[in-house]
Amino acid sequence: MQIVKGSFTLLAKDGPIEPISLQRYSIGFCHCGGELVSRAYFPWMGWAVAAACSDCHRLILLEYGTDWTWRKDTALEEVVDPGDVDTQHPVEVVPVSAVPMEQLQSVFTRAEIRDLLALQEGRPYVRQNVYRARAKFELFERLFRIRIKP
Repeated sequence: MQIVKGSFTLLAKDGPIEPISLQRYSIGFCHCGGELVSRAYFPWMGWAVAAACSDCHRLILLEYGTDWTWRKDTALEEVVDPGDVDTQHPVEVVPVSAVPMEQLQSVFTRAEIRDLLALQEGRPYVRQNVYRARAKFELFERLFRIRIKP
């Protein structure tokens, strides 16, 4: 199953489904132990909720019946809307250590940069700084056309 990045349109076999709500709520826990946060709600085969893990960023579609009884979970793949693809300037995916410090400092705090580097190198880090930094990844990608490997 696929979902369009940004608009959260669900791409089902029978066509695209627009979300009826984009409310964010804590709705459970991921296999990694991280918190699952809802991203979008859909009226699809009963109900469906797109959720993301706050730790590993895994996307999951939780499927429910019309009475909200859980049916199953399905992995979601986030795709870019074909209309949003910039073929002139493709996005480069790099580890944080390969990004020039000036670019990092324009978006992230010193503590966030320090802990992103520590995470990449396998050293101890402050989880909250990494969470705050990951929340800024999309902004960084829009500004510099560079996607940081988490």
